[in-house]
Amino acid sequence: MSDKSAPMRILLIHRYFWPDSPPYASMLRVMGRHFVGRGHEVTVLTAQPSYTQATSKLRRPAKETLDGMRVLRRPMLPGSKKNWLARIANVALFQWHVLAHILFRRSSHYDVVIATTMPPVLVSGTACFAAHIRGAKFLYHCMDLYPEIAVLSRSWLIGRGPLPWLLGRLDRRTCRKAWRVVVLSEDMRQALARRGTAMDNVRVLNNFALEAQEQQAVESDLPAQRHDECRVLFAGNVGQFQGLEVLIEAAHRLAGKWQIQFHFLGDGAMRSKLESEAGGLLGKSVHFHGFRPLAEALQFMETADLGVVSLRLGVISFAFPSKTMTYLSSGLPLLAMVEPGSSLAQLVEENDLGVSVPQGDSEAMAEAIADFAVRGRDRKAEHERVRAFAEQEFGSSTVLARWDRLLAE
Repeated sequence: MSDKSAPMRILLIHRYFWPDSPPYASMLRVMGRHFVGRGHEVTVLTAQPSYTQATSKLRRPAKETLDGMRVLRRPMLPGSKKNWLARIANVALFQWHVLAHILFRRSSHYDVVIATTMPPVLVSGTACFAAHIRGAKFLYHCMDLYPEIAVLSRSWLIGRGPLPWLLGRLDRRTCRKAWRVVVLSEDMRQALARRGTAMDNVRVLNNFALEAQEQQAVESDLPAQRHDECRVLFAGNVGQFQGLEVLIEAAHRLAGKWQIQFHFLGDGAMRSKLESEAGGLLGKSVHFHGFRPLAEALQFMETADLGVVSLRLGVISFAFPSKTMTYLSSGLPLLAMVEPGSSLAQLVEENDLGVSVPQGDSEAMAEAIADFAVRGRDRKAEHERVRAFAEQEFGSSTVLARWDRLLAE
């Protein structure tokens, strides 16, 4: 099969898009730019930047051309993440924008509509419904699987009561009606199979490593690495799905040994609790640096020795952490705390990309870190080997070529 498809009109839908800061916001820009380069006409339907207080100040035109794409930014209601009424209203409002744009577009209809799981279930269901009416193919890009993720988190908004059942029915219908359903791992594909979803339209296609969009010099106040330091890094959302309290327990077990330093880049609901659990280690061997722009985070990864990928039990079946590819592209070996036998554990073990330990086992984690810190190794050669593997498997050119073959179907 040729990986070259005829020119198409493609609509990319996501609430957040560059310059917003979620990984998918940056990823979508790279994908759209690539599709334009392949001769497709690409439109992005999104909202004004609003993911963080910083990006909320970066107002963009309602219509603009970016990297050859037509970007349409729809207005949303002001409000913080803690304002649940505003969040619910904005989900409904974005759904309306999606429905109205696809159904009432005055020019010719789209050939392919691509939407992901943000906001969960409802927007993808709306996009699928509207695309079907207009005769477009709908591609459901599942970055994670809802409502299962919401149930695991016990979200009061959509994780309890009758809503998971209702949302589950809607999402199963969306998967059934979609032209293609793209998941990130074999674990996620198997989770869809357990739902009873037919597998003929499901494809496993993982994400590519993120790259800084702007190539300017980066000024940073993050600490430089000492020559005798073993630096363990977690970068990303400091939330309840990560199980990072186990990493703090490991830090206590290793306190004062082999100059091991634990660094956290990112914010989230669990940060205050983790800082409290760090106790006297905070600022000594455990350091929280808050959210940092991607370019600065990538620069810091170059100085680390291990990149932590940690998920609570059960989560790996419904999501695959995108930080994995970003760590690897920086040459950073992984410390993966996930279920044995999962796609991520197999990736690490079969390709010698670091070490995998069972979730919840702080003793095993501490032993793995200590072993890594004391064993002799050529750090530069190790980083180059990991980086070469990442480029081969998860480089943007490699993964986008897989997208080309998918669209050519």
